[in-house]
Amino acid sequence: MAIDYSITRWTGAVAATQWTREAGVLAAVGEALPARLLDSRPLAEVHRLDLALFVVFEDASLRVSGALTRRAPTLDALNFAAQQTLDEAHHHEMFRRRLDLTSAALGLSADDAVEAILIPPLRRFLERAYEVADAGSFVEAMVLINLVLEGMAYPLYAYEERYWQPVDPYLARLIRGAFTDETRHVAFGAGLVQALLADDPARRAKVAVLCHEARLALREVFDFYVRKFVSLFDAVARRHGDLFAGAEFAPGRRIADTPYEAQIAAIHASIDREHGRLLARAGLA
Repeated sequence: MAIDYSITRWTGAVAATQWTREAGVLAAVGEALPARLLDSRPLAEVHRLDLALFVVFEDASLRVSGALTRRAPTLDALNFAAQQTLDEAHHHEMFRRRLDLTSAALGLSADDAVEAILIPPLRRFLERAYEVADAGSFVEAMVLINLVLEGMAYPLYAYEERYWQPVDPYLARLIRGAFTDETRHVAFGAGLVQALLADDPARRAKVAVLCHEARLALREVFDFYVRKFVSLFDAVARRHGDLFAGAEFAPGRRIADTPYEAQIAAIHASIDREHGRLLARAGLA
């Protein structure tokens, strides 16, 4: 079944319907930071660092998708890049506002949190993606951001949502909304890459090599972040056992009952499984 990349379809299904529904839910939850979050400095700091990482990822996706609107080779590609640019701007604004709110409550700088969480290997990867996008390589830039960065990140959103639900339902809802959009980005992006490379096996082979190299580079990055945040989440959850008593790591598996290494293994298995499916859909597996 062909993917509908039209702006009319997107504005009706997402901007007018999905975002309006999500805005209503967020308004009902309320944007104010929960007192239980501010009462625990360790919990608030994990919250702040996690928000900073979301901001970094959304900023990168926004910059690249915006650049690709000038390089799109087809109308479908142009529409897709334009749609994603607005999606990412929406995500970036929402996560950044939450980060600013948390940082202000702690008397800290949001920009400092962003700098602290942006480790050198990720910075190098993003700089490479910006160079590729600015040079006009539409497919290659889309592979780096949509299929590798977002493709490896979006399986983590379900874990994040479950973790933050008992602490900050507003953030949990933000993550769910972003997950909905990112799922569309990677699926539509895979379909677009497959179509653009369908008649050029030599270029597809080169792009597959780029994808493999980028995946290896980001594996180091994701291993660092997964271990860092699982360790922080695990420590905070054990310190606040009453708050996280019913919190689930995965459906039917409580955080309190899932050892640290088991959490790490499950998350990496989820990334590998979902990313493998995505690359197969794009014809790059």
